[in-house]
Amino acid sequence: MNPRFCPIAIVLLAFAAGVSSCAVNGFDKYYKPSPSAEQVVKSPYNAPLPTSPLVYNYSNNPKADNHKAQQEGYVFIGEASFYANANKVSDSQAISHAKKVGAGLVLIHSEYKDTMSGSIPWTVPNAPIVSTVNTSGTVNAYGSGGYASGTYNGTSTITTPGGATTYQIPYQFERHTYDATFWVKRATDKLMLGVNPAPLSDEQRHTLQRNSGVVAAVVVRGTPAFQANILEGDVLLKINDEDLIDPSTFVSQLTKYAGQTVNIQIVREAQPKSIQVVLRPSLTP
Repeated sequence: MNPRFCPIAIVLLAFAAGVSSCAVNGFDKYYKPSPSAEQVVKSPYNAPLPTSPLVYNYSNNPKADNHKAQQEGYVFIGEASFYANANKVSDSQAISHAKKVGAGLVLIHSEYKDTMSGSIPWTVPNAPIVSTVNTSGTVNAYGSGGYASGTYNGTSTITTPGGATTYQIPYQFERHTYDATFWVKRATDKLMLGVNPAPLSDEQRHTLQRNSGVVAAVVVRGTPAFQANILEGDVLLKINDEDLIDPSTFVSQLTKYAGQTVNIQIVREAQPKSIQVVLRPSLTP
């Protein structure tokens, strides 16, 4: 094996191991729960969590993807935004955090940000230097027998440090931005009505000449509202003869009629209409 290759191979492995060990789960570190996340996760209307949360990539229209998720009964509970080495981010990290926060769905959008490159120094000792030393000379001796003289010749070895060599090890990796949203699935067969309400716009208030009412921003598939053909964009004005006030009081007003057949008065494309809906029982006191 080429002796100069060994240190480079070792440092590349060490560098890769170091990067891996330092990698953090960005979905976990940069997660921000929604204000209602805790309440949503504990709701009795939730469907059982899947064994493994679903992970999907956003299309080029994230707003439409979010809307579709809501139509399927999902409720937003939090998000994480960060950028990182693309080779160190995986679906398994998103799944791990989804399990931690009680989410059943993760939608991820990633986009190339930049490429990081450079080099790291790696200094390794050279092999020691072994030198052979020849020694010779004359020896004179005096004793009782008189004077004597002779020569000697010998060899020995000396080991000295071989110094060190520094290599510049190049690296390069892409960084991507990541935007992930986390969702909890509602059980659509438990929802009383299945409408996500939004407030009236200023234009709708002027057109209808009223402040009270809610807009059906989302109609969840498989719910009483969906089956009764309430459409997204309908303005809901009354339940039986009671005015629907705004989104903040919408659920409490529905709860009074839970399990009953009600008439909901709406306005659709400037035309008034009454729709009969059988509300499901409430699961909350």
